[in-house]
Amino acid sequence: MNWDLYLVTDPGSHPERVPEIVAEAIAGGVSVVQYRDKKADDATFLARAREIKAVCDAADIPFFVNDRLAAAQELHCHLHIGQGDIPFHQARAALADELMIGLSISRPEEIEALSEPYPDVLGLGPVFPTPTKPDHDSPIGIDGLRQLVELAPPECATIAIGGMTPNFPRITDGIGVVSAIMAAPNPRAAARAFRQRIPRVLSIAGTDPTGGAGIQADIKSISAAGGFAMSAVTALVAQNTHGVRSIHTPDPSFLREQLDAVSDDAPIDAIKIGMLGTTEIIHTVRDWLAQHNYHPVVLDPVMVSTSGDRLLDASAEAALRELCALADVITPNLPELAVLAEEAPATSMDAAIEQAKKLGTTVIVKGGHLNQADNAVVHRDGRVHHIYSTHIDTPHTHGTGCSLSSAIATRICLEDIDAATEWSTRWLHDSIRHAAELEVASPGGHGPVHHFHRSWQLSRSASSRPRSFPHPKKVRAHIAPAGMHTSRLWHLGGGYADEIFNLDFIKDLRSGDLDRQDFEFYLSQDAEYLKRYSRALALVSSKAPHPADQATWAEGARICIEAESELHRSELNFEAACSPITQAYTDFLIARASVDPYVVGVAAVLPCYWLYAEVGLVLAGDNLSEDHPYYSWLGMYSGQEFIDGARWAVKTAEAAFAAATPAERAQATQAYLDACVHEREFFDQASRRF
Repeated sequence: MNWDLYLVTDPGSHPERVPEIVAEAIAGGVSVVQYRDKKADDATFLARAREIKAVCDAADIPFFVNDRLAAAQELHCHLHIGQGDIPFHQARAALADELMIGLSISRPEEIEALSEPYPDVLGLGPVFPTPTKPDHDSPIGIDGLRQLVELAPPECATIAIGGMTPNFPRITDGIGVVSAIMAAPNPRAAARAFRQRIPRVLSIAGTDPTGGAGIQADIKSISAAGGFAMSAVTALVAQNTHGVRSIHTPDPSFLREQLDAVSDDAPIDAIKIGMLGTTEIIHTVRDWLAQHNYHPVVLDPVMVSTSGDRLLDASAEAALRELCALADVITPNLPELAVLAEEAPATSMDAAIEQAKKLGTTVIVKGGHLNQADNAVVHRDGRVHHIYSTHIDTPHTHGTGCSLSSAIATRICLEDIDAATEWSTRWLHDSIRHAAELEVASPGGHGPVHHFHRSWQLSRSASSRPRSFPHPKKVRAHIAPAGMHTSRLWHLGGGYADEIFNLDFIKDLRSGDLDRQDFEFYLSQDAEYLKRYSRALALVSSKAPHPADQATWAEGARICIEAESELHRSELNFEAACSPITQAYTDFLIARASVDPYVVGVAAVLPCYWLYAEVGLVLAGDNLSEDHPYYSWLGMYSGQEFIDGARWAVKTAEAAFAAATPAERAQATQAYLDACVHEREFFDQASRRF
């Protein structure tokens, strides 16, 4: 038995949709289904249980009914009972031996009362409060769950239930989920989030030998979005970053052979469809889809070139419109959207959204042809989810349409369409931003996007290779060193300062283009940082050799606490949680300040004064005005009070180094450089939050 993900149904406000939701959840990875409906009469319950059992039987998924012994006998299916239902041994005697029985357990004494034969599975909980059973017993928490698991007979499988989330630790054989799947907009994606299975995505598209568009871009995008890519080629295209030279379309029967070869062997969790080209190819794909009923299907309707030329004849356009009706999501550019809506091209996002609402399916409206990077998810029911993004002035946008649709096809296996499109928009923005680094296109060409920029960035950040110090570079310091020792520190750490100044986060903060959610994430971590940094300053204060320095370090600790409180009062309307990056940085500072000599603690906390002030001065140097969206924050860190504090810290560090032994100075230098690395990662973490 695979007990990994045990779905318990909740009829909610649409009980007739339960079989449909169960089918979607099974496609997402549910391994066991229990039908529960406390309000249905026996006849209704039996009829719906029969429907759900048929869905489960088709997928070879074990099916339980809750409480209704007569229904379990009638349908020859498994049974789950609670403590207040028919006694277990009575149910066991009444049900066929080959059928399983589950029992709800919430207290140790209920396990201790068990005797052979034991239940096949125990539902342990509720672990946390849950809205689906308002009359449930008191939540047992994780510690209570562990206790029940230890007491459970080894013959019994165990399921944790009640308020489960995808990141819940796997203490039991499986987890039971109700509303997190049953009430989710996308039950398949919700189930996938619990199973954390790698999405297996099939791309059906043409080729691009330079690798920036078509099926090559699809494979890269699917991989970058966390999926495993498969492909079926519709056309062989001779193209490069300057344009298409010729197209060879193999016989449609060969495409069908490719599609059948994949579907006969590999599971397919999502499909992305790109260039099809001819009526025959479109019909081939349509007929194959009709036979297999795969979902989700994301269709990028390649109909109109960037220059505005129509790429399909009239019959092919009509066939593609029919195919759009079968897709779950379509991702047309604005000229293609106009063709599908049979209207003139939209000249604004609002007009494009109105066109999309007429198509009867979920449409991703893209602002690229309007020289803006915003996208919008237009749902079938007319709901609109806007996604803000900034426009990047670059010629290197080859394959953006292919890449976005493939990323969305992958991500909707893991989350709902709004979140999937947000992730894909953000990922594509970064891929376009760093496209020039690839240096693929010759002069005049439109280069490909950097599909793996984010993956490579995360890989570098996660590297466990010991850092090689120092990292010298000539970088101008607005706050001058106070002597030979701090001059050496600035020189050795200059490379880190330069990297900080050139982070995407800092550049966007300077321009005002920084995503508001990124800024709020940064502020939340700044608040968590200051809370802990104040402890490091207090420890440094306790070791300072001079009373005046003791007082100043202590005053710095007090100011940190006040600043953290002010951040929560004025900027944050939610309770922050400390990120691993923030935790690592502050743990490092507290450790250096508590167990090492005074000069080491001073060197460790110095970058937060010095580099922060340097960043503030760099940002304020761009003629900062009150119209800047982050004016108040930039003003604080480039203000005279903060600058004076940084100068004092540099001067105090110089004196501490002068008074230290050579061995202590070496240790302190290492601490300073380590702190510079932590400082860089602290600033960069908002760019890696998605």
